Amino acid sequence: MEARTNAADIWRRHISAQQASGQSIRAWCRANACQEHSYYWWRARLKLQPARGRRRHRPDSINPIAFAEVVATGMAEPIRLRLGGQRELLLPATMALEQVAKLVHVIEALV
Repeated sequence: MEARTNAADIWRRHISAQQASGQSIRAWCRANACQEHSYYWWRARLKLQPARGRRRHRPDSINPIAFAEVVATGMAEPIRLRLGGQRELLLPATMALEQVAKLVHVIEALV
């Protein structure tokens, strides 16, 4: 049991040192001769949180959607959702406005 406690203490110090270093986990593990999978395993086992304030980088190919306006004119015309970036989403005129609202809500949650 004492060996496990010592290992836990060692990994607490490792995880703290990595987070304070500003390096990525991969770079820190390579520089400190630690196995990256062991780092993640111990962090989960010790119920330690990842470093705060760092966000995953989104690839440049993903453009956030910004809704400009919703146009619902006559029943014969399709419903047009005008999105940011000169894009439009055309929906059938028969689509219930409640469904359109749900769709907009889901799309906004993805952004």
